[in-house]
Amino acid sequence: MNPLDHEDAVAVVGLSVRLPGCESVDRYWSVLDAGEDAITRREPAAGGTFVPAYGSVPSPGHFDPGRFGIAPSEALLTDPQQRLLLEAADEALTTANVDRARTMAVSVYAGVGHSDYERWVGSALAGRPGVDAQSLEVTNRGDYAATRIAYRLGLQGAAVTVQSACSTALTAVHLAVQDLLSHGSDLAVAAVSSVRVPAPGGYDAPLGGIGSPDGVCRPFDAAAGGSVPGDGAGAVVLKRLADALRDGDEIWAVVRGTAMNNDGSGKSGFAGVDAAAQVEVVRAALDVAGLGPGDIDYVEAHGSGTRIGDSTEWAALAEVFADAGHPVHVGAAKGGLGHLREAAGLAGFAKAVLSLRHRRLVATPHFERLPADLAARSGPLRPLGEALDWPAVPGRPRRAGVSAFGLGGTNCHVVLEEAPAAPATPPSDDSELLLLSSHHPDALDTDLAALRDHLGENPAHVADAAWTTQTSRHRYPHRAYAVVRSPAEVADAFVSDRLRIQRGHTTADAPEVVFVLPGIGSHYPGMGAELARTESLFARNLREVVAVADTLTDGAVGRSFAAEPTRPDRQGDRMDLRALLRRGGDAPAPRELREVHLSLFCMEHAMARTLMDLGIRPAALLGHSLGEWVAAVLAGVIGVEDAMAAVARRADLVKTAGPGAMLSVLAAAEEVEKHAVKDTWIAAENGPGHCVFSGRPEAVSTLADRLRAEGFTTLPVDAAHPFHTPQLAGAAAMLGEDLRHVDLTPARIPIASSVLGAWLDGATPEPDYWRDHMVSRVRFRTATELVLARHRVLVEVGPGTARPWIAQADPDAACVRTVRQSYENAGDRQILLEALGELWTHGVEADWPRLHQGPRRRTTLPPRALLRRRHLPDTEPPTDPWSAPVVARQAETVPDTPAPPQASDAPGTAVGQFLAHRFRILLGLREVHPDDHFFHLGGDSLMGVHLIAGLKELTGRAVPSSVVFASATLGGMTREVEAWLTATEHEPEPTDHGSPAP
Repeated sequence: MNPLDHEDAVAVVGLSVRLPGCESVDRYWSVLDAGEDAITRREPAAGGTFVPAYGSVPSPGHFDPGRFGIAPSEALLTDPQQRLLLEAADEALTTANVDRARTMAVSVYAGVGHSDYERWVGSALAGRPGVDAQSLEVTNRGDYAATRIAYRLGLQGAAVTVQSACSTALTAVHLAVQDLLSHGSDLAVAAVSSVRVPAPGGYDAPLGGIGSPDGVCRPFDAAAGGSVPGDGAGAVVLKRLADALRDGDEIWAVVRGTAMNNDGSGKSGFAGVDAAAQVEVVRAALDVAGLGPGDIDYVEAHGSGTRIGDSTEWAALAEVFADAGHPVHVGAAKGGLGHLREAAGLAGFAKAVLSLRHRRLVATPHFERLPADLAARSGPLRPLGEALDWPAVPGRPRRAGVSAFGLGGTNCHVVLEEAPAAPATPPSDDSELLLLSSHHPDALDTDLAALRDHLGENPAHVADAAWTTQTSRHRYPHRAYAVVRSPAEVADAFVSDRLRIQRGHTTADAPEVVFVLPGIGSHYPGMGAELARTESLFARNLREVVAVADTLTDGAVGRSFAAEPTRPDRQGDRMDLRALLRRGGDAPAPRELREVHLSLFCMEHAMARTLMDLGIRPAALLGHSLGEWVAAVLAGVIGVEDAMAAVARRADLVKTAGPGAMLSVLAAAEEVEKHAVKDTWIAAENGPGHCVFSGRPEAVSTLADRLRAEGFTTLPVDAAHPFHTPQLAGAAAMLGEDLRHVDLTPARIPIASSVLGAWLDGATPEPDYWRDHMVSRVRFRTATELVLARHRVLVEVGPGTARPWIAQADPDAACVRTVRQSYENAGDRQILLEALGELWTHGVEADWPRLHQGPRRRTTLPPRALLRRRHLPDTEPPTDPWSAPVVARQAETVPDTPAPPQASDAPGTAVGQFLAHRFRILLGLREVHPDDHFFHLGGDSLMGVHLIAGLKELTGRAVPSSVVFASATLGGMTREVEAWLTATEHEPEPTDHGSPAP
């Protein structure tokens, strides 16, 4: 196929079916490939002409109104076949990876069958408010089938109801193809639903009628005696082939040509058939496709199983393909499904598409041999009595034709071709981010499990699946994400304790975000080094600032980003427990203060710019100490080179104040400030339960002893200078003087000032501001309260510990971290992807294509789950004189989807209750769950020390840190601690008592 052929071809990019015995496309192919018969049969009654056989679809009266924003009362009024039609169209669009919110010109061509539901529900609900002639008409008449889909799914192309009896489905396909080729739309849905509720369970088969007397449909077989009725629904999504190739869609098959005509009056009667018209419609479709009979390998026939119909169709096909020059195989879906009336052509179309996709020709159930008259005029036609592999034909793709002939004479034929070979996405071991959303949390659980199983079976599809979920899926409010580190580690990405926190619920309006820029404290050598090697956006942004920093540090900053930090094997635990608790290992080599400050500045500035390049732009900025310099650059207050020069100068000036020390305390500043000793000051008020003291080393050591004696949890800060104390007054004055020669401008992005405890919104922080910034306490708690009064989603841009402080201030706010801690084994890319995923769960969309080196391909993913419940009147339907006896009707047997089990409460023992209480207090949680993971929810080393100390106070035993954190989930931690207490009840105290040495 050369590129010129793409202009007049249409791609099949999505498909869904509800057919007898089949709830999914995968199940349909299994039935076809096995040659199964999906007709439901029961023992016939003695005498009479009623045949208890019918092709029933599973649970036709069940529906999930919440998926489509439909009230249960409206769902009950709506014709079940139109509800199935809506489900089918939605699933087909999902299969096609269509984000409906960003795909405007989508047309719908849809048809439905006859239904008596309006009479039933109108009788059952007569007199109820809202049930009147107009409401019953709108919810039941076929006129509204296509427009209901367009309205409920937000589609803005043409919406046309199609009705041509048994050829309705292929007529809808034909019209959709014509719409696309004339550029009336960019995407088209052809859908059909022909379902009777309740299913009649059988049919009347009088002598000489078209119904099979034994309940078996045998198309083209010598024993054929008539059709068996059945139900069906489904939808196909079509797109111009050139567009599908451009967009990297997964293409199921290609529509090469379609044609439609009518028998006219040249037949024996209105219900008769005309071989000449059938010959003409097949030839017309071939002409449109630019093909001849020799280009077709297989025909999916109308094949009703009636002697007259089969004989006429066989003769027409024999005439068309007489000169094919090779065998042309003929099959018919009705042998296993029955005659699905308006949906018959959809079943045949889907069968042909799947046969091309799987390169296999399936057998027609119940076929044994042709009758003598058909065999005598077969020519190249070969009925499919057994399944065959579909061999490749040298020089051309595999091709098939599909026919549907409607009672009344509207005939359709479609020529299909196998999909062009798609370039494979190169294999990669990079971490990948997968996004899932649903209309309901229970459906989301099912979707997560389905995606896990799908990727477990197809690990090579992980990269394409990530691209598909990021760029091509419709968004729903209930969201979750998973980061797969490599194709071999799919299962690890879907473990329950991670997925419980990797979820969120969005509102209609995307939230604004705030960038939180940390200060010195959680920095470490080599931070961001892996990201600089693997992420081109970050690497570019980092290079720009490192070039400046290296001129100020003789290249030291650049060298720090070039050397990856040492961390344990990535296959190990996520946390390096000993490193977290500052135990063991060599202390990092001392670094010049100027290098430390500028390295952190470069890291935060590059990460902020990377997030902004990815479309995540801050509505406000919140800086902690050094981080406020980065905030000032992002807000346009000061140029990046001037800011970095000032930061370098600040680092040099700090050293003039002499040695210092800092102490982190797990308590509010106002609670512990009274315990301060001479030469110690509160340096930072971080949150309702956290502050930092600073001062001279010996004074800080004395203060630490005093606070521990009073029962406070403390931890030394890795700092050798008295930051944010009066000791820096002289240094701060010199910095202020230096800045009088620097151009400062008003903030273009509001900054919540940790100096003033007020907003810098359009104001200019003058040199005196930066003098005070250096010497005064950091009022981060107050600045955080300012931010939380306006915003609910914060992003920590750099290695920091602000998340628990913010959670303490407001448990309902979200603070997303973007950089790993030094003691984590996770890779830099994994943490960044988790950040983007968490932001997405809150409704913040990234510019996803910019996350990748180049476009990938879309891939078919499992359909989204529905929470279907029975929506039918409780009364018996009215008697229909033309239907089967009531006793023969089929009741629905599929039960309602069971409610998921409720999550268990927090552990109920004394240890469990203590740990649950500490989880809530430390992490700012309103509720806790046994699967809550201490560190995944923002716990840090200081909080870990507090947990260990509290356990000793509770139990009188020094539980080792290795026991407390053997499992960092609430439930696991409780079990491990209790097991250790039981096993060591009479043993002496361990040497490692779980608290860091003073």
